[in-house]
Amino acid sequence: MRRRIGSTALGPASIDLRPRWVRIRIAGCKTAPVPHNVFCGNLMSLPNLVRSFLFVPAANEKLLASALIRPADAIILDLEDGTHPSMRDAARSLIAQSIARIKVERKIAAVRINADWLTAVQDLNAVVDGGPDIIVLPKVEHPRDVHILSQIVDVLETQAQLPAPHARLLLQIESAKALPQVYEIAKASPRIMGMMLGSEDYSLDCGAIPTPDSLFFASMTVLNAARAAGIQPIGLVDSIANLGDLDAFAGVLSRARALGFRGAVVVHPKFLDAINACYTPTPEQIGQARDIVQCFEAAFRQGLGAVKVGDLMVDKPVYERALECLKEARA
Repeated sequence: MRRRIGSTALGPASIDLRPRWVRIRIAGCKTAPVPHNVFCGNLMSLPNLVRSFLFVPAANEKLLASALIRPADAIILDLEDGTHPSMRDAARSLIAQSIARIKVERKIAAVRINADWLTAVQDLNAVVDGGPDIIVLPKVEHPRDVHILSQIVDVLETQAQLPAPHARLLLQIESAKALPQVYEIAKASPRIMGMMLGSEDYSLDCGAIPTPDSLFFASMTVLNAARAAGIQPIGLVDSIANLGDLDAFAGVLSRARALGFRGAVVVHPKFLDAINACYTPTPEQIGQARDIVQCFEAAFRQGLGAVKVGDLMVDKPVYERALECLKEARA
């Protein structure tokens, strides 16, 4: 089955949707079907942990200028909900310049595209040439969504003569329909660096108010799928639209970290310091982790599977958690 999805700079584009294969056909170009799980080359390198992501409307140069001096690890230029449809052409015309400005400030440049196929292709045509570090895919409902969009990015990176594959993918799960196959979605492409629940759209789809209770099941489903797939689980078990006080937000962050999330996406820069602090180990935590690692490794060399360190009984899971702390400290 072939579906017309729009045009690229090389001509009209269509997709051949056969089981286990994805073929991107661009008029005038020879293509061959490639299994979606075949991957060659080196991906763009990201830090071990991307702690903080800040959404910025892609057409708003004033807000971008403000974001550039904020402590966000990554800035997401939003072509979707943050940009009115009447402003999308203007936003696309600014994308390459905006990506360059973000990279000059030594931040990770990300772009969220739209979910419907025609607009997504138009967005990718404007975005990929600028060399974004991350492309955010909203409203992902099926592994095939990722297969197709990843293949389109392959074509466009080759066209732009980028060191393909370059851009990583951050997936947003925003519907009840996606949850039963969220693990398959999470491992749909080696380009994927992380996954998150879109709290507002997911709640809308379920007829719910976005509260910690209503979001808990879906959040943990996304987290477990991300962990199983070896990608970064990003998010809060709360509404992203809640712009309340910092103390309350710090509590939401602390709970998310304790549950296993790493990193958060926000729409207001006042939360960035709290996110970075939450996901940056303190000197005390680093010191304790080093003690745990040293004591456990010494005990293990002596044939012991566990050792007491202070008031803590350390076995392999506790040791590996300490290693993860040290890894995050180096991020």
